[in-house]
Amino acid sequence: MTQHELSTLLREHVARDEPPAPLPGPTLQAGRRRLRTRRVTEWAAALAVLAVAGASLVTWTQLDDGGRAATAMDPASAQALEDYDALRMPALMDEQVRGVLERTAPELGESRFAAYDDQRRDLPERYWSKASALEVSYGPDEHRYSVSISHARSEAEGDPEAYCRDGLDGGYYLECTVSRTDDGDVVISMLEATRPMWGGRSHMVVQRKDLDTVDVDRLWFSRTVKVIKSETLLTYVTERVKATDPDPGSAPFTTPYADLAAIGTDPLLVMPVPPPGDNGCPAWSMPRPRHSVSCGSTAD
Repeated sequence: MTQHELSTLLREHVARDEPPAPLPGPTLQAGRRRLRTRRVTEWAAALAVLAVAGASLVTWTQLDDGGRAATAMDPASAQALEDYDALRMPALMDEQVRGVLERTAPELGESRFAAYDDQRRDLPERYWSKASALEVSYGPDEHRYSVSISHARSEAEGDPEAYCRDGLDGGYYLECTVSRTDDGDVVISMLEATRPMWGGRSHMVVQRKDLDTVDVDRLWFSRTVKVIKSETLLTYVTERVKATDPDPGSAPFTTPYADLAAIGTDPLLVMPVPPPGDNGCPAWSMPRPRHSVSCGSTAD
């Protein structure tokens, strides 16, 4: 299995037969009201930090002593981390994401929130503050949006242009472009073909050369924007649609890359590095099955 296939499997592993329960309406509405009263204060604080720290911001165009790309989190995101509260994340993520997606998907429906440990297993609310990844998703499997926040050094390091070039050359990506924001975020926009596996719970990449060999009833297309915000912090924003034709140009996407990128670069969509337990394994994780993948800090 290639790195591109593994990356897709990890992102798509959350597409399960039984999705997380929708957020309760009254709770979400109350959370939105509280968020609105805090928004002016949050952004004022963020702008103040930007004014002080903007001149010293390290961007992805700089290299460390080992010749690797180096970055610092932008000041607005750093301020959001100072105010981080895991219990607020379901409402905050829904409000920030919905505000963009409803421009092109007005019938978005209720959101589904989930927090995961380092093995992509659901965490109960009492462990949300120790999560390795947070996700909010919308819609049925035929047309699904998902937004995730996570820490993974292995997915953040390396040359983004080479990442795209290798994916295109291998036929894993049908499109791939790289851009950078003024505050240092790296934005990678990708188009993939996928098909369901493991009983429909997950999807795997269909290479370009195999597009005509896959039954169209088992073919999906995904637009994904990957945003690298620091040495370990990433967001993935995906619109996945059921294919109507093997030609990716006919895929019924409704949301442009620019909107997906606007969500991914949102400075409020951040989370802290999960605290490690013994041997780098999260202290709250359940014992691993005998033949499971050994755990390790997602920030390593």
